[in-house]
Amino acid sequence: GGNDTTRNSITGGVLALNENPQEYQKLRDDPALIPSMVSEIVRWQTPLAYMRRTAKADTELGGKQIKAGDKLLMWYASANQDEEAIEHPDKFIIDRPRVRQHLSFGFGIHRC
Repeated sequence: GGNDTTRNSITGGVLALNENPQEYQKLRDDPALIPSMVSEIVRWQTPLAYMRRTAKADTELGGKQIKAGDKLLMWYASANQDEEAIEHPDKFIIDRPRVRQHLSFGFGIHRC
């Protein structure tokens, strides 16, 4: 891990800053936003596509029956665009409140 996630985040971040000049200006005006910007890049760009898991028990999720042994995918990009969890998820906002509350690397706040 680390090679493709770093490469994808860097290139996605360059694209995001170029497509959102007002956010780039915020960064130039206040370099202390770098940690927040990095988290927003990771959320907005989402460097990993998905994670596959196998259900260990029968359950129901979102009205769908899942049986033990079923293979499931969590699409990180979809999770990071969830309007119920993230306000204006389609926008790149480097000073977003709760910027680290994304699922780009799975559950919980990620630290490198």
